[in-house]
Amino acid sequence: MGLIPQQKREQPKTRSLSELVRKGEYLVVVGDVTAESLISSGVLLRTLRTLGMDFEFYLTVDPVDFGQLTNRVIGVEAYIRNCLNCVEIAELKARKDSPHVFGVVLEMIRDLVTLTKEEYVLLLSSALTRYTPRSLVGSLSDELIEFAGELVSSGVIKEAVTPRLIGWGMLPLEEIVSYSVDTCVLRFFGKQPADKITEVDIARELKVESLRTLEDRTYIPTFYAGILDVYEAAYIIEYLIDVEGPEYAVFTPLNYSYFLWAVRSFRSSIKDIRKCLDMFLEKSFDRRGQFYVVECGVESSGTVVTKILKGLRLVEENSIVVFRISDNYYVPLQLLTRSQRTKLSGTRTVGGYAVLDSNSFLKLQKS
Repeated sequence: MGLIPQQKREQPKTRSLSELVRKGEYLVVVGDVTAESLISSGVLLRTLRTLGMDFEFYLTVDPVDFGQLTNRVIGVEAYIRNCLNCVEIAELKARKDSPHVFGVVLEMIRDLVTLTKEEYVLLLSSALTRYTPRSLVGSLSDELIEFAGELVSSGVIKEAVTPRLIGWGMLPLEEIVSYSVDTCVLRFFGKQPADKITEVDIARELKVESLRTLEDRTYIPTFYAGILDVYEAAYIIEYLIDVEGPEYAVFTPLNYSYFLWAVRSFRSSIKDIRKCLDMFLEKSFDRRGQFYVVECGVESSGTVVTKILKGLRLVEENSIVVFRISDNYYVPLQLLTRSQRTKLSGTRTVGGYAVLDSNSFLKLQKS
């Protein structure tokens, strides 16, 4: 991990965030548009604000030449090139290689500030976005299991082994299957079924002998967090990035009310997500390489729709659902590879979508 500079640094390499704090430097923080990078950036910004530090925040897709900035730039999974004053967050403290940035952030700031329960839940949820839909991914990384275990020991969350349906054990089955986007029971999803639903009905729809074959670790906050479990929070963060924009995900650690608002919006959006799924099931889409183009509104969240379809095994692992509105294509940035996002740097965005005309979309397909 880390920055790949083109030139030698003009300043001695900073070894820790504490050193930057002691120097009182004005900092620029740059985050990528993935859930974990955004939430980790938000926790870092909350730390800087608590310490009375001055800072600015940018996204990697913003039309900014970071190499021209004179202030110290910290990248949170941003990997900025050609920048003499830039340092990647993973470089600030020695750590074994890890696919997760949240651990590095925690390691640096725990001796500077006290984190809230809400921040811990957001960090865990954002990291879990890499493991959804659960029907298609393997077990969690050892690092993430260790972190979850730490939160269980400290009383922030409790662990349960349940079928991979959001809200299992806390709601009637009719409600669980009506909005569980993780393991989606398509017959009931987004609807309010009139008949009594049994576990046998759900197992039959999911084509398994018993729901016990779908059991996995589920983590439930021990305080009011507005959510049923942290896997629901993972989808809500992804929804928030798409529909409201990456900045809102960054704001959530600074003001948890942003997230509580997103919970309500996400649950209200289920009907829009269902409409988009129905269009797909009716074959009302255009296939463009890895992209499936559907004429849906952005409030459906291209990321959530994509993950439901992947969980149902209706699209390939690298597929992305794109929304076409008028003559423009709305591409969820968080689902693109870092290389693809780099090529779209400076492109017009709406929320967490890159807005492309036909020519630009064609170039993306070929990239």
